[in-house]
Amino acid sequence: MRQLGAQVDARIWRRDDAFARKRGWQVDRGSWGGRRYRDPRFDDLPALPRAEGAGGGSEPPNRFIAGDGFPRNHPRIPRARDLVAFVGMLWRWRIELAVPVVAIALVDWIGPQAAAIVGGTSALAGAAVPPLKRLVGRLVVRHRFQGLCLRTSLRTAAGRLPLVVRTSGTREGVVMLIWLRSGMSVELFEDYIPEIKVACFAREVRIFPHYRWPHLLTMELIRA
Repeated sequence: MRQLGAQVDARIWRRDDAFARKRGWQVDRGSWGGRRYRDPRFDDLPALPRAEGAGGGSEPPNRFIAGDGFPRNHPRIPRARDLVAFVGMLWRWRIELAVPVVAIALVDWIGPQAAAIVGGTSALAGAAVPPLKRLVGRLVVRHRFQGLCLRTSLRTAAGRLPLVVRTSGTREGVVMLIWLRSGMSVELFEDYIPEIKVACFAREVRIFPHYRWPHLLTMELIRA
């Protein structure tokens, strides 16, 4: 069994391991079959100089990732747990909450067997039909982005999340229209571009302020 597991593991990670070894990366196998890749050239990088502002001086600390925006010194913000936050959670999960309601109504209308056939057909269609696949992909990206907001300081001081007004698909990825609450700014989102890339499976993130309304921004996610 151990040998069979090793063969299956090697086959699953074959392309990724070959890609890493071709570039001279180190390949470490995790205890549960995961992989960790590391470029040994990182050992030759010089250490970042410590900025004077890190110890209380006037200069801001150095940014590890270059780009526009401000230094990463955002405070930790607790989550909002009041009635408004609960209503917002229900709104974010409205599609998922509607599925069991529709399923119960379908079972009551056509019976459990026919409802199971309809549900299975719908699931297969969602995995095979391109428009439905893109719809599911947009839903996953929106949830991943909102989950990132909950885990970082992409919120107001009261813990309110930005509002995703609309999610649209493009040839290259996903576009989200976001309503900034009072206390947010476009620069705040620019600071979290590296995290947004990881959370939303994006190769590139482009943020555009609205041409007329400063509380709106468009975030374009170019898929990896």
